[in-house]
Amino acid sequence: MADLYDRLDEIQGMTRVLTANAKRLATGVGDRSVQAEITEEHASTRRVDVRAVFSLVEAIVEQHKRLLLDLASNRYVTLNLAVREALAEQVYVIDDNGSVSTREQYVQLRRKLRAVYRAAGEAFGTALVGHYDGQGGQAFDTALKVRDRITHPKSYADCDISGDDLVTVDAAEAWFRKVNSEFVRVAREHRSAQMVGRVTPNLALQRPGR
Repeated sequence: MADLYDRLDEIQGMTRVLTANAKRLATGVGDRSVQAEITEEHASTRRVDVRAVFSLVEAIVEQHKRLLLDLASNRYVTLNLAVREALAEQVYVIDDNGSVSTREQYVQLRRKLRAVYRAAGEAFGTALVGHYDGQGGQAFDTALKVRDRITHPKSYADCDISGDDLVTVDAAEAWFRKVNSEFVRVAREHRSAQMVGRVTPNLALQRPGR
């Protein structure tokens, strides 16, 4: 169990690296309040900055998902079979020769994020506080649309990122940090409870007079 749960520290280390990268980019986005003063270099950095933030989010969500699936596979936590198969992002298909194979199934980030942390609450026995319908969750949804717009622009204007867009992305990142912290907290509490459950029987055998 220790090896699996120790991955939390590894994931947190990865989080710090990606966060530092995003922070360095954020210093080069120019004046957020005056769009007219933005240089082409600032505009380019803004696009890279937004992508960096969501690269961070996608990486952490994916690692948390994999940890949950591995914990379930090793029976440290319990996850419904349908949940495990959905999180695996694979579907079973019948080939022309009648054999059954699996294919990857892409899940949109917003749905994947909610599914992973909902499953985490079920697996660890403690619901994660996400406030998806609050201001932070709404900012995340809006920021995600900004990321999608600059990733698949339909016009030159779609490549622009305003100061307000950056403020929204910052709010989205701050909200996700809270979700990430909730996952780490609940996972560690579950690990501690598991360890106590394993130690308690041994302590009982050591009582005086036994």
